[in-house]
Amino acid sequence: MQLEEFLNRVRGRLIVSCQALHGTPMDDPYVIRAVAQSVELAGACALRINGPENVRAVRQACSVPIVGINKTEDRTQVYITPTFDLAAQVAAAGADVVAVQATEPRRGKCDPLDELVNRIHAEFGLPVVADVSNVAEGEAAIAAGADIVASTLAGYVGNGQCSDGPDVQLVRDLAALGRPVIAEGKYHTPQQVLSALDAGATSVVVGTAITMPDRITRWFVNALDAR
Repeated sequence: MQLEEFLNRVRGRLIVSCQALHGTPMDDPYVIRAVAQSVELAGACALRINGPENVRAVRQACSVPIVGINKTEDRTQVYITPTFDLAAQVAAAGADVVAVQATEPRRGKCDPLDELVNRIHAEFGLPVVADVSNVAEGEAAIAAGADIVASTLAGYVGNGQCSDGPDVQLVRDLAALGRPVIAEGKYHTPQQVLSALDAGATSVVVGTAITMPDRITRWFVNALDAR
């Protein structure tokens, strides 16, 4: 899929991340496919899917674009599609776009960001989303050739904002860099999604609040336990 086609399909609309925590009952390609089909029926314009098995299962059932990622287990390292080999797996499985972690420093087994982005472009012809946590990383990702920057990792790594809600200011600052921006990370309400679009986001990803019943249930249980 070409960049402009993807942007035209997601502009001003909702992308849904359909993922499950490793080892949970939903951690199964059949379940992920069913969740993806459900949110597509409800109007999701694209899907963010982790792992080649899940991408393959969803590609067989859904027609909207898939943003493919391939996570590793160690969250202290670069863990979202850190190498070309992992990117190649989701590309071959049917992803239309590949998202890679673009935070600094690049700890662990990971390819240099510019090499990773350039190989995805050259060998698969797919757009690349750079998941960042701050503006400096967004600038570096653009310099490395990323087509889109995403606020996915704000508050999760480095010195980004750490709060219960999304970092809308980061979306605004990334949009000022002149590349398309996908807002992602802790978007839990329609009002927050609208605020990201108002701040300049091309599209917004919502995941946990839609597709992780274990996490959503815990929010309610924690509130009751705190009474």
